[in-house]
Amino acid sequence: MDCTVEITQKRYFKIDGAKIRIARVRKNWTISKLAAESGVTRKTIGEIERGNKKRVRHSTIQQIAQTLEKDINFFCTHIELKGVDVSEF
Repeated sequence: MDCTVEITQKRYFKIDGAKIRIARVRKNWTISKLAAESGVTRKTIGEIERGNKKRVRHSTIQQIAQTLEKDINFFCTHIELKGVDVSEF
């Protein structure tokens, strides 16, 4: 008998909302368009962009990053990127 236990760990990121806004505007998209394309609610995207949402789930930022065709690390704050070579982005 094979017994497995799935352990899930919620990962949160500190995200620079301005970077999401910049990437969205460069695509000439509204928040509504990004919400429709990514599956993330308009409210959540707006809160992230305004800096009102302090911690963002990994799955949420991944959906946004994929939709905006960016690496997830692009949206991390400089604190989160400590030790990462930002020239790659």
